[in-house]
Amino acid sequence: MSVFALILAGGLGTRLWPLTANNTPKAFLSFDNSNLSLLQRTIIRVEKVTSKEKIYISAGKNHKESLYQQAQNLPENNIILEPLPKGTLACIGLSSLYIKKQDSSAIIISMPGEQLIKNDKLFQKIMVLAVESAQKYNTIITLGIKPSFPATRFGYIHIGKKIFCRNDVEAFESLGFTEKPDEKKALEFFNSGVYLWNSGIYIFPVSLLFELIHDLVPNVYNILSEIEGYIGTPNELEVIERLYPKMPNISIDYAIMEKYKNMLVIPADMDWNDMGTWVEVAETWNSDSNNNSYLGEYINLDSDECIVYSPNIPVTTIGIQGLIIINTPNGLLVCPKDRIDDIKALIQKQ
Repeated sequence: MSVFALILAGGLGTRLWPLTANNTPKAFLSFDNSNLSLLQRTIIRVEKVTSKEKIYISAGKNHKESLYQQAQNLPENNIILEPLPKGTLACIGLSSLYIKKQDSSAIIISMPGEQLIKNDKLFQKIMVLAVESAQKYNTIITLGIKPSFPATRFGYIHIGKKIFCRNDVEAFESLGFTEKPDEKKALEFFNSGVYLWNSGIYIFPVSLLFELIHDLVPNVYNILSEIEGYIGTPNELEVIERLYPKMPNISIDYAIMEKYKNMLVIPADMDWNDMGTWVEVAETWNSDSNNNSYLGEYINLDSDECIVYSPNIPVTTIGIQGLIIINTPNGLLVCPKDRIDDIKALIQKQ
């Protein structure tokens, strides 16, 4: 049994416009003063769990050159390029074929490449137990995040009885998934104490993944099986280009995880941030006594609760409250904090 990591790096992060205005995946961006992107931080994190030869990255083929530059320390063959976006079921399925070819008994850690996890030591500790448990019980393990507010952007996992506790890491049975609830239901989940956010981090035997795809999404299984026969042949890329567009555009959460009954959930208090909106991103920046969060040179006079991103040009605010100001070469965003969810809708209209 070998441990492989699969990093998903194709998400565009439209809520983070204008920094993502040129269709650069969110994982390729840096949101602080370092030169490390979220993807590069993720690679460093998983290198402490497995070797770089066993780290795979999936992203769109349009970002090929940028991806090779971001992951230049990894083997080039470990970069899996999607012909077009088809959801996480398709990209995890395709990438897992390459891992399966290396080791049919592999345990895969599948995770987004655009999340920030500050407590790397706890992440490593949890991964050791999660990998052991995925193999021992032949099951899927997921990491759940304790909600800090009643979010509607995340899926929720209902946890049941405790299955085991080792080295202060607990695992619970999953009683089911709820994908992105409305405000009323999110508040109910938040107050219940028995629901966790779905982190999108899954640990599973590669053989189990394909068993579940076969049983639950047979049309996808048939496409993947045909592709598998050509991996490592001269016709590999041509076959992927021809067959991959036939995949349904669906997430692995909808297709597999919501239907799988034997999942285990590990609550992971590892200082996790999905970096999904400017509000979450700003939590990682400096802040002043008026709760203004900023990156770049910022001067404030009688302003409160603002978020300011302007790495290259000084910004001054006078007497304003609760505004988001994002200044990039791609464009300028100014909006109230309570309209942050409208950014995605605005961009989709363009």
